[in-house]
Amino acid sequence: MKSIKLLTTAVALCGLAACADNTPKTFEGIIADASMNTVTVKALTADETYTFSTMDADKSEAEGLLLGAPVVVDYTGKLEDGAAATKIAADPTYAEAVGQWTMPDPINPEGVMGVEILVEGAARSINMATLVYSSWELQGEADKILLKGESVGNGQTIDFTETGVIAKDAEGKYTLTIEGTGTVYTKAE
Repeated sequence: MKSIKLLTTAVALCGLAACADNTPKTFEGIIADASMNTVTVKALTADETYTFSTMDADKSEAEGLLLGAPVVVDYTGKLEDGAAATKIAADPTYAEAVGQWTMPDPINPEGVMGVEILVEGAARSINMATLVYSSWELQGEADKILLKGESVGNGQTIDFTETGVIAKDAEGKYTLTIEGTGTVYTKAE
């Protein structure tokens, strides 16, 4: 009798293990929050948000888990809060773009001017009263971003959108070239 119970229990446990869904899956979205051991991701097309455990995840492509960054989370099991991520990969262009980009100020040789690109799509001008940057977004191609703002001067305000191209030289210095203007900013270290 005892051996029948043990055999029944063993068969039931094997059945449960066989039913467990451990196939690899992915969830794509935008980083809404991140901590040392978790990342919360908002879906791209819906209002769904899930928090994944990152304790044992491969974070080699996480790019710092910056808020607002597009991300792909690999996981196994059921999609629910607390699911264990196996790998996290954020958009590298997003991480490269965030920071202060400046060039020498042609009016004040000791000063600089430029744009500060912030997380979650915010941007602001650095020492430029007439070219007011307000936001940015990924352009859809690697190493390209769109900068948005207003040109203020001569009694009128004009909205603008500029395409910026990020490049890295052999020494590891980043530049942001604004297409069609000849403007080249260097990323502050």
